[in-house]
Amino acid sequence: MKSVKLLVCIAFLFVFGNASAQFNRINQAVQRGIERAVEKKAEERAEEELEKGLEEADKGLAKAADAIDEAVKTQEEADAQADALIGEIPEVGNAPYTPSESEFAFFAMKKGAVQEYVTKDANGKITGQSRTTIKDITGTKNAFAVIYESEVLDAKGQPADKNKPFIVNYRIVVKDGVMYLDMKGMFGAMQGLDDLQVSGTVMKIPSNLVVGQTLGDASARVRIGFINCSAVITEGKCEAIENVTVEGGTFQSYKVSQKVNITALGMRNEGTTLTWYAKGVGAIKTESYDKNGKLQSVQELVSNS
Repeated sequence: MKSVKLLVCIAFLFVFGNASAQFNRINQAVQRGIERAVEKKAEERAEEELEKGLEEADKGLAKAADAIDEAVKTQEEADAQADALIGEIPEVGNAPYTPSESEFAFFAMKKGAVQEYVTKDANGKITGQSRTTIKDITGTKNAFAVIYESEVLDAKGQPADKNKPFIVNYRIVVKDGVMYLDMKGMFGAMQGLDDLQVSGTVMKIPSNLVVGQTLGDASARVRIGFINCSAVITEGKCEAIENVTVEGGTFQSYKVSQKVNITALGMRNEGTTLTWYAKGVGAIKTESYDKNGKLQSVQELVSNS
């Protein structure tokens, strides 16, 4: 019926002598109608897709917010754990001092001594090197400090930036047969970081380790601008006494295991380190493992002079 009515209208227009023009107008009107219908449908679909996209975006933002909240919570937990550990460095005098071998702790103990280390990945490829020099020893027999300067180098043994070497200055204090490693001082003395804030506690290692002996916990928290990093060392234990051979020599070493929990930018990295210490020399070898027990890196002494 509708088609018949349409033919009648067309015939009417044709009879009045303007059928072609009117037909074109009708045709154009129909086309415009179709175009508007298509545009409207496209707009409806676009709105649906936009709404769908906004819903997905809202879900994504919600997940991101949850992730940020979790990262903040993780960092706060790490900071709280770091702040919960306490410790103090004994006071030491400024007079020059030369310790005897009987006073040696598990670090290099001779002024002017230079040690070089290499760091390798799990496949044995060298990824970095370092050079440590004893700059000074001060104090008395009752309590003395050994001051170190350590330069971090690239895989080829060269400064990563020749114009601005990466130097870490730190010290240990030996008192009553206990070695105190100032974690706060170690990070706080890094050069070239003006906005660095550091807090933390000391690591203690007795000068006379015994197999089965447990060690105290230690921590360090570093803030560089808006970047927060925390390191907590726990569950230290002397596992064994072993002869260890590295490029720098063969040493009777005390094997120490420790749990390491590092949090940076809300991401947590848990693992274990095994370190072999020799008296009067320090760390001979350190192996780092992830939380699943997979070897990540090895650091070895290659020169001790």
